Amino acid sequence: MRWLTGVATALVLAACAASSTPGTVATAPARDQAGAPRDAFDATVVRVVDGDTFLARRHGRELRVRLIGVDAPESVKPDAPVECYGPEASRALHGLLPEGSMVRGAYEDGGETDQFGRQLWDVWLPDGRFLQAVLVTRGAVDARLYRPQHEYAGLLARLEDRARADGRGLWGRCPG
Repeated sequence: MRWLTGVATALVLAACAASSTPGTVATAPARDQAGAPRDAFDATVVRVVDGDTFLARRHGRELRVRLIGVDAPESVKPDAPVECYGPEASRALHGLLPEGSMVRGAYEDGGETDQFGRQLWDVWLPDGRFLQAVLVTRGAVDARLYRPQHEYAGLLARLEDRARADGRGLWGRCPG
């Protein structure tokens, strides 16, 4: 798979530098040409579940994947109402992750799964864009820090501030 260089690399490297914990020395992992960690892996999209979760196939196994660092309004949670902008967030992820497309995933320190057994991934699209950054920039999801995963928290928070100030996506449509 071909991954783009340039802006994607600069964006991700800047995010790594900016999101390190104050008072510590950042030891960012080695990066590939797209800015993904060198230990990143390829996976195939099976289907999108909602605005922050999808199914992927890796090594012949189907995995439920939850995007690290973002939260989408609910649209399919059993026994829960559909939240403002939930269907739009789901459509945004559907548009970025068509069935059968390839993505690049990576784990962060702190665990590979959440309490529901979902894989926790940072994801890069085939064109080199960092998926979570695209969703936050569009206002489809909000940046959410779930410790201990925090590698891109600073970047996502800054992108959310801009999206909110511009009234993009859910920030222009949903009260509160």
